[in-house]
Amino acid sequence: MDHYRGQQNALNEQVVWHLRGDCDITALRRVVDRLHERHESLRTTFVARRRQLVQVINPPRPVELLRVDVSGHADPRRAAREHIAAELTTAVDIGVWPTRPTLITVGPEHHIFVLTMHHYVSDDWSNALLSRDVRALYQGEELPEVGWQYAKWAAWQRELISGPDSGTLFDHWRGQLDSARLVHLPERAEVPRGPGEPAWVSVELTIDPHVAQGLHQLARKQRTTLFPVMLSLFYLVLHRATGQSDLTVASLFANRSRPEVRDTVGFFVSMVLLRGRVVAAEPFTDLLRQVRNVVMEGLRHQELPAQLLPPGTVTGEGRTDDVMFQLLGSFVPRADMSGDELDDLEAQLERSRFALEFVVVPQGDALTAVVMCDRDRFTPDWARQLVKDYVELAAAVVADPGRLPGTPS
Repeated sequence: MDHYRGQQNALNEQVVWHLRGDCDITALRRVVDRLHERHESLRTTFVARRRQLVQVINPPRPVELLRVDVSGHADPRRAAREHIAAELTTAVDIGVWPTRPTLITVGPEHHIFVLTMHHYVSDDWSNALLSRDVRALYQGEELPEVGWQYAKWAAWQRELISGPDSGTLFDHWRGQLDSARLVHLPERAEVPRGPGEPAWVSVELTIDPHVAQGLHQLARKQRTTLFPVMLSLFYLVLHRATGQSDLTVASLFANRSRPEVRDTVGFFVSMVLLRGRVVAAEPFTDLLRQVRNVVMEGLRHQELPAQLLPPGTVTGEGRTDDVMFQLLGSFVPRADMSGDELDDLEAQLERSRFALEFVVVPQGDALTAVVMCDRDRFTPDWARQLVKDYVELAAAVVADPGRLPGTPS
């Protein structure tokens, strides 16, 4: 991960919590210590031994809470957001300590607690757990017991994918991806990146609440969740952009099939490859049913990450994770995915760990579609058109799910 993506500091995760009213600093320091005591991952460092990373679980200890006061700035809220963004892009030395908790004072009755972590110790589900835990501990509420700590789960997974039952996992993915090819994307942008131009393009558009509601209703009618609906739309826009009908994209699944880890913090997420086939003149509902089955089978076999598949399982130029699709909060509700906390996601949505990453973010009753891509391979106009097509297709399928809108341009 560090070798391919770490140079852009894309390996940081964040949990952001806005505190309104007086802030009890002593209580918050206790929360930080209790959080690290509760979750072994938050006190796990990594050392390299013979080209392998080894976990070192450190005993509980007091963790420093950094303090930043921006209340004297002309625009304290903007200054706070800039500091949050800077925290996200400042590397966390996983060999020293995996977390960096910070309290930002915006005003006398507005404070922001920011927990920045190395991605090795957290993921989206874990961030939601930490958001819940911070609030509960600060308010003196009870929390469920943690079942397995991460190290125990890691030993279980190692046995699963190397033991006698691993053949079922490998056989599924070999069958699912037989003759699959990577999505053909441009290797160089038609218009080269200019001096001083950012290395990444980020474009977002909003899917209106009435369309978002229609997408939720379509999912319920088809006995599925929102994720296959949004993924089906992504296959359609890729079909338009590339002319390919057989499309394999990567996605990140929670990988928590064991009930013992529902409340465990750690890097559980598993990258899976999802293959969809767009058939000319096929109703959208037919595509959705196909994608729903692909996603369900992916969930059943998510314990085997795509990185462990034999080389050449999927052919074509590039990396298997060059095209990534995600729906934030699709596997666990995020208590911090609203209001100020959602605004603070902007820093995270302005970076990417992949050549082309398409993310759908719930925002109140609406949905935000975001594309982040490598400027050396994609122009801003290309990215804008991709998101525009996506939003228009969403409206079209809500209006008439029985037809397949659009053809490759």
